[in-house]
Order: sequence, then C-alpha cells, then structure tokens
Amino acid sequence: MVTVNNVQKNVAGHKAMIYKNLCANLIRNEYIVTTSSKASKAQPLIEKFLARALKENSKFTEDPKLKLSKMASLEYLQPPDKASVGTKVINELSKRYANRTHGFTRIIKLEPRLGEDKAPMSVLELVDSKYEVKFWYIAKTVARLELQNVPLDDITELNMKKLIANRHNGEQVFRDAVETCKKEFFRIKDDSEPSDEKMQKILKNLPNMERHTGSLKGKLLVSKKYNVRPRREMEPVPLPQSPYLKST
Repeated sequence: MVTVNNVQKNVAGHKAMIYKNLCANLIRNEYIVTTSSKASKAQPLIEKFLARALKENSKFTEDPKLKLSKMASLEYLQPPDKASVGTKVINELSKRYANRTHGFTRIIKLEPRLGEDKAPMSVLELVDSKYEVKFWYIAKTVARLELQNVPLDDITELNMKKLIANRHNGEQVFRDAVETCKKEFFRIKDDSEPSDEKMQKILKNLPNMERHTGSLKGKLLVSKKYNVRPRREMEPVPLPQSPYLKST
C-alpha cells in the first residue's frame, strides 16, 4: 500500500524570516507594499526592533563600524542585511527619530490586489521620510484648497501639524511639497491659473463648505457622542499606617 510521508514544516520559522525580510526592506526602501495581514503583523515587530536599536545606539559613542558588532539588537536582522540596514539605523534613523521612542511606522490601506485572490493591500512606511505617502497626500490636498481659495478644515489642519511637528525644517519642507503638487498635479506655472480646461473644471468642484467656513468649522474634532467634561481635582487620601510596622 502506498503511503504519503507527511513533511513537518517549520511554519513559525518561515514566518519569522518573512517578518525579518519585511523589516530590512522597509528600513532600506523607506516603504513597502504588501498585504494588509502581513503589514499588521510585521508592524509591532518592526516597532520593537527600531525602539531597541535606537535606544541601544544612544548608549554607545564609538565609531559606527564598532557599533555594528556591539549592538545586540541588530542580531534580529539576517546576516546579509545587518551591515547595510544597521548602518542606516545608526547614521540616519538615529538623527531622524532623536525625539521619538515609538511610532516609527504607519499603515495606509490600498485597493485590493488585482487577480484572483483580491487580497487587501497596504503600504507600510516609515514616518518623517521623503517618500511618506500621507505627507504627499496632505500636501496635494492643501495645494488644491489653496488654488480654490478655500481655508483648511480642522482635520486637514491637524494632519498637517502632525506631519511637520517632528520633521527637520518641517514647515519649509511642507511648503516646497505643496508648490511641487501645484506644478505636477494641477499644472500650475508661475502662480497662474491652469491652462488646461480639464484641470479648471476639477478646481471648480468645491468641497463641502460647511467643513471649511460653515457651521462645522471648529467642531469636527469635538466628540459628538460624549460631552467632554473637565476632570475634577482629586483630594489626597491619607493612608493608615501598616499594623506590621513598629512605631519608633
């Protein structure tokens, strides 16, 4: 009788290798496009690795080449990626995230993948990078509102402040991105109106003005379900002395 030999696959080890490769490729390329399930499972591991590596890097003052051999957190990476990825963490990411202890990555959902599986896709990216998807999305939104002479709504203004808060020279970098979006997306040259008729029709399509100048201005960030009340001050409660402590 023919029997089938069952092969014991090391599924856990295979998943660990996948997450290590995602971590190395994310740090090397600043962003990766993968399935939503892989991105959500790899994100906490990448956050933990970056937090440990940056904390350990601040303790050493030696030459960067010596740090590669002394930092134990870099052992998480595979040997071929340790030199290139570790060098970028020490030389570049340590300066970019000098004021951060967490929140180094962000997940942005995309359309489902084309094909038979229709798997949900996402972008896993490093924050405060020049390839940041959310940074350019908000810059394009601000560029369109400025061309339409419409003030920013509360949510767009809050997202803009978050994006430039921890970025080096954030305000100037964001303004340059807005001007780039005006030229690349809306075909604006020398602060003039777009000559393309299609682009003129797009800019005539105004957003919901209630969010920008109407009754919803200043109310979009307020909780609609629960009334916000200030927390009352707590009076200090004296603790009784333990009966097991001898009085002196």
